[in-house]
Amino acid sequence: MLENPFDVMSPEEMDAYKAKQLFVEMYSDFPQIRRAGNIIMSGARGCGKSMLIRCSMPDVLLLQNTPTKTSSQLDYLAFYVPVKKTTLSLTELRFLENRHAPYMINEHFMTLHVLMHSLLLLSKITFDSYDALQYKEFFDNTYSRYMHLSGCKDEIKPDFTSSSYFFKSLYNHAEELQQQFYNYIINLNPNSDKNDPKYSLPLLSFLRFIVPVFKKLLDLPGFPTNKNIYLFIDDADNLSKTQTEILNTWISCRTQPTISLKISSQYEMYKTYLTSNGVLIESPHDYQAINISSRYTTNYDGNFREKIIEILDRRLKIVGITSSPEKFFPGYKYQEEKIEEEREKLRAKYLAGEGIGYTESDDVRRYAVPNYIKALGGKSKSRSTFRYAGLDTIIHLSSGIVRYVIDAASNMFDVVCGKNPSINQITEIPTDIQNTVMRKLSDDFLYTELRKPGTEQTCEDAIYPIDSPKNIIGKLHNLICAMGSTFFEILVSERSERKVFSIALTNTPDEEISNVLKMGVRLNYLYETTIGNKKGNGRTWLYILNRRLAPSFILDPSGFQGYLFMTNEDLHHAFENGKRLRTITGEKSDDDIQQLTLDDFWEE
Repeated sequence: MLENPFDVMSPEEMDAYKAKQLFVEMYSDFPQIRRAGNIIMSGARGCGKSMLIRCSMPDVLLLQNTPTKTSSQLDYLAFYVPVKKTTLSLTELRFLENRHAPYMINEHFMTLHVLMHSLLLLSKITFDSYDALQYKEFFDNTYSRYMHLSGCKDEIKPDFTSSSYFFKSLYNHAEELQQQFYNYIINLNPNSDKNDPKYSLPLLSFLRFIVPVFKKLLDLPGFPTNKNIYLFIDDADNLSKTQTEILNTWISCRTQPTISLKISSQYEMYKTYLTSNGVLIESPHDYQAINISSRYTTNYDGNFREKIIEILDRRLKIVGITSSPEKFFPGYKYQEEKIEEEREKLRAKYLAGEGIGYTESDDVRRYAVPNYIKALGGKSKSRSTFRYAGLDTIIHLSSGIVRYVIDAASNMFDVVCGKNPSINQITEIPTDIQNTVMRKLSDDFLYTELRKPGTEQTCEDAIYPIDSPKNIIGKLHNLICAMGSTFFEILVSERSERKVFSIALTNTPDEEISNVLKMGVRLNYLYETTIGNKKGNGRTWLYILNRRLAPSFILDPSGFQGYLFMTNEDLHHAFENGKRLRTITGEKSDDDIQQLTLDDFWEE
């Protein structure tokens, strides 16, 4: 069986060499993320947050630099602290709520979690120098001292043979502290009116342990001379509300530049911006807010295309495939030729004075593909034969999410191998397989993933409370179907603007509409931004359909210039019927065109 070059591997499970091989710097915000200062970076699932963090770790950075660069020459020392699939999400921790010292005990557990991951990473770094006496001084005067001040009565016996053995011995002790905490948690009585066992364990905290200990770490030989430590807290949306408030309290302490917190979260899923004292943390005073995927999910960016090609090219070369990504994912030649014929017709019409847009290229860009899709209808109603194939189409359908491209490519590769078990080389993915996979991914996204059990749990602890999750999911599904159906109807009409993929709000949304739209954003079915309102004296919300859904409605994903203004009444109607956003009154109705208020918004 051939090795699939597009297999998805969790970044935290990658060794440094594999991460270096695969990493492509996607975001112009990357330098800012690597500068001192607190950051909360959000983005859609699969946009590359975890990979960015993995490649900010010292083992990867030392491979990326010249052989002469050493640990002391690093610009910063980064620690990776994952939240998802870790002990921080212990179900039993909920028993602490509304009991004695829930914040102090939760903070101890979070601090211990940070400490363990940091010590484990330190044990794997080869420092360019080591002095046992300095390490002993650090342990006696700092580490042991603050551990005892935090209530730890254990006799810790560090191994001073090397830096690796030293940090591993401290990690082993921290592991014992964690086990002691587990034993306490599992003995809590779920009935709040019953007595709990007395808490007699240490109480580590960020300010009373992490800050003083980590600052002194930087004085040890071989540590970065710039004396900057970054704590990368990944998937922070998986923290409980209480834990998030504790993390926000750490942010409010403003310990940067020495210790900076770099927090990643799914867009709209960070549970609260309040501290444990009820104080709101604010940007830019306490942290910088970065949405690392917004520019690509709302606008097809040429730079994003180049980065995706680089990612695919690296993966192909790793397994010995010499085809370029463009050749490996070819377009459907027959369809491309027919679309080019439409372009030639549009150019001729424009030269004859019958054009619609401001320029010839404007007409070609807007109408060539819609005209082809409309022509497929005919008597045989064969519009479903429109083939979603070719590298650019796959990139457009990703809606700016790297994972969508990799997942699609991986599925396509597996299908080819499945159809040809004895094949020993693949030079391209046939266009029929590309089309089949992209259509299946679209339908699964719409009809399976949205309604799978547990989706409604996304509403818990949300910033925007939702009273009836299952009802919300049903209304969101109807809205998506209404958007897709209406956008297709416009695509095959004779309107001046036919490529529509988003809706703008005419009114201030009521609570139900806000909840449905926010749920769509959280689950990545919609992308949220703003645009000028109808009166031209302010801005209103704009919601863009995920381009991944284009095959389910036979839409052109290659460029979205139009948007449709919607009233609250229109949206409530769409929630109920799921068929269309509004009645289209006529192919060229001036009143209807004025009502649509369609205009160019994105640039190719």
